Amino acid sequence: MRLLGMTLLLFCSIGLSSATAQVVSRIAAVVNKDIITTYQLDQKLQEQLAKKERQPSPAQLGALRQELLSRMIEETLVQQRIRALNLSVSEEEIETALLDVQQKNQMTREALEDAVQTQGLEFDAYRENLSKQILRYKLISEEVRSQVDVSEGEVVEYYRAHLDDYRLAPEVQLSAITFPISEKASAQERQQILNVANDALALLRQDEELEQVASKYNETYGATGGELGLFVYEELVPEFVDAINGVADGAFSEPVQTASGIHLLRVDKRLPGGLRQFDSVNHEIYQMILDQKTDARIKEWTRALKTKSFIDIRL
Repeated sequence: MRLLGMTLLLFCSIGLSSATAQVVSRIAAVVNKDIITTYQLDQKLQEQLAKKERQPSPAQLGALRQELLSRMIEETLVQQRIRALNLSVSEEEIETALLDVQQKNQMTREALEDAVQTQGLEFDAYRENLSKQILRYKLISEEVRSQVDVSEGEVVEYYRAHLDDYRLAPEVQLSAITFPISEKASAQERQQILNVANDALALLRQDEELEQVASKYNETYGATGGELGLFVYEELVPEFVDAINGVADGAFSEPVQTASGIHLLRVDKRLPGGLRQFDSVNHEIYQMILDQKTDARIKEWTRALKTKSFIDIRL
């Protein structure tokens, strides 16, 4: 369920309290039949300032106040539109959204409640915010998403125009035995460990198991062995790249000396790279184009909503 990610991208999470706030200094804006007071605006301003490490200059403060008022006007229009369409959210939908949050964050309900309270928010207020987000998602789905379409031709055209974005770099999977060397080791001590590493390499090339060879030299020389993982070549240090150049799959490199130790590298397999096939990226491209079109349509929809509405800014 993409309710949270989608709606947070669409609108800033700014809630409006009732127009009849505890203290009403004057009207900041009239939006159709609703009003936004300077008291409400200043509350939002203080919330934003509390999140900032440095206090803004007077000019920045004025710009921030205007930006917040613009957001509050948009939020008021959204709430009006939700009421006009009689959109609602059921307890089941809220519960599904909560379970989705828990699953994505691998949290129990108790852990989620604790996390919410840690952020200074009561869980009932969190549920209410979630309900508003679901309503916004429903509104956007009905008024915007339903009018956005992405054709197969657009997806194919984008793929062909951006082939370089879908090229896979060659990769190599490595295992290794490492003999650690102290930074204070003398040249003689380093040479001694190199000789031991060559003895271990001889055993490996006689088909002894990597883990068994590492274990044999572990107690005396601290050798460790096992899989290193799958890497693109740019992720490897130059010494490793040079050492495995020309080494066949399943074979071992010559000892590789680095500042931290001496390494015996085994090339487990190489992946040549190439181009990701269209079928494997089709949905990814479709979703990206859909999101781009939706974002553009939301801006148009918001402008149209403002144009059709009575908005009187009195600041």
